Amino acid sequence: MSEESHDRLIAAICVFIDTSESRKRPLVEWKHILGWINWGLNMFPLLRPALQSSYMKISRKHIAWGMIYLYKAVIWHFTWLTDMIEASDHIHLLEMIEWTESDAKLIIYCDASLSGLRFFASLLRLGFYAVIPENPPLQMIFYFEALCICTAILWALGFEHPVCQLLAFTDSLNCIEMFNSLSAKEGYNKILLFMMRILITTKISLHVFHIPGADNVVADVLSHNLPAVAAVSLAGLQIHIFKPPCEAMGQDK
Repeated sequence: MSEESHDRLIAAICVFIDTSESRKRPLVEWKHILGWINWGLNMFPLLRPALQSSYMKISRKHIAWGMIYLYKAVIWHFTWLTDMIEASDHIHLLEMIEWTESDAKLIIYCDASLSGLRFFASLLRLGFYAVIPENPPLQMIFYFEALCICTAILWALGFEHPVCQLLAFTDSLNCIEMFNSLSAKEGYNKILLFMMRILITTKISLHVFHIPGADNVVADVLSHNLPAVAAVSLAGLQIHIFKPPCEAMGQDK
């Protein structure tokens, strides 16, 4: 994307969310800015989750000049979107998307239960576990599975040499659908936005693949608070405690 197109897109978004004179916009303006942003998604595909609140706001609206209230969630998402566009380098490389398991620089196996979150890196013989955080936004295994993957991504940032291709295995088909579509159900969007920010700012390419629960042995026994069994399952396994990121859950640090 050229510098001029980049600046015009950011300026148009900022004008749209400027509430100094009014918090209402006609439907035609909503569709115009969303169309412009969707054009920009060809360059910034990971920004797609930021549009979810806008599409929900204008769904089933048909009067072109009907006024629609610009509420806080849309403003916050569009502000996040402009920040991420500013943080990017305006370059989108297909080779960073099209890669297979054999190309992965790091492979992580994730799992969660209602008692805890666990992930491990088999080649490094490292396992990690955490208890369920207090007052999570949702008490759902799907939510904890997503939070576990999010934490694993953060951990992958700590290597001396950057991990360009990161592969995460999970038995949660809901998580795979969320990452592949970049569309989250209500209550999950904060985790998705948090992870997209990490991927954009660090240039990590993430793939999330499915693994049957029966084959995800070490992560599964860790997720049920059975570290001794996990250690037997994989000789030489070192197990550490972690704390899920509060920011991903919309909580203060």
